[in-house]
Order: sequence, then structure tokens, then C-alpha cells
Amino acid sequence: MSESYLLDTNAYFNFLKYATQTPSHADIIDETNIFAEAIGKIKKGKNYISTLSEIEIISVIGKYARGNCGGIQKCNCVISETGERCSHYRYTNNQKRWNNKTIKWWLKLVNETIQGASPVLSVSVLPLTGGEVIEAQRIILHALTQNFRSLDALIAATAKEFGKNDGADNITIITSDKGLKACLDKCSLPHWDAFKNTK
Repeated sequence: MSESYLLDTNAYFNFLKYATQTPSHADIIDETNIFAEAIGKIKKGKNYISTLSEIEIISVIGKYARGNCGGIQKCNCVISETGERCSHYRYTNNQKRWNNKTIKWWLKLVNETIQGASPVLSVSVLPLTGGEVIEAQRIILHALTQNFRSLDALIAATAKEFGKNDGADNITIITSDKGLKACLDKCSLPHWDAFKNTK
């Protein structure tokens, strides 16, 4: 019996990034990389994303499509009880914006994975219904003691409701998000940090 996985948005993006070679990712390592085992395991499973990720993935692609000018920024952290601010600076590398060809390629890849037409990965989209919203309202109460947000609660609720309704109690959420992992621990939902070494 194959494993069932729910990829959060960044895990979904990282899977596609590390499982493919694209013109804008010359630095992507080949199949001998540290993610090859994770990629192989995920490909063999039944894979899902939340409808939230179906929407949010465009925002993640947009971050790369727009690029950034990088540069030096002053740190604004408060470093003392008196309100003193940090005097250090940080440097951010500039990131070239993607060209139209690369943007179209990514959008096509995402559409193909959702439509089941991609050899890279096929994902089924789990809808957000009243059941997930009610479950998320219960889960979000854990945010009073753990650091996670409402979208984390909705992802956890999606996995929980899907497991209940489809008998997929073994669905594992793939995430590197600390807040979501804290949320999943509180809900006793299995998770796997498959891409923990990504930036």
C-alpha cells in the first residue's frame, strides 16, 4: 500500500524545484543530491495539496518571477530593555527576475501536476469545506500556547478531515514550516520535514 502525503505550499514548490531542471535553476543539483531519496519516496506515494496551496503556489512563483534588487539593510531589532536598536547591517544578494519563458514553464508545470498530466508529480487538490473550517476553529485554539497561524490550522484541518472521511489515517504532511510542525504536533498528525536543508 502506497503512502499518502499532503505537501504544504513550500514543500510542493521545493519538490518541483529539486525534481526538475529549469533554465533559471542552473544551481539545482542532480539525482545524486541529498533530496533524491525524498523525491523518489514522494513520487511513489499518493500526493495531495490543499486548495490553499493551489492558490498560494502562484505567490511563491511570483517571488522568484519578480526577483529583488538585494542590497544592504539596517537591522531594526530591539536589543535591550530600554528599546535600543541593533546597529548592524545585513546584506541580501540580488535575485534576477525570471523571464517570461521560465514563468510560463512553471505555471504549465503546476497545472500539469494538478491535472495529472505531469511525469514529475501528480497531486490531487483537497477542497476547503465547512468541515475543515470547523476543525480549524478547534485547532487554532492551540495557537494560544504554540506559535502558528490560521493558515497552518487550515492545512492541519484539511489533513485531519481527509483522514477521517477517506480512511487515510496515515496521511503524512510534508513541511519544513516550524509553525505548522508545532500545530501538527498538537493535533498528533504525522509530518515529515523532507526538505529541511533547503534555504
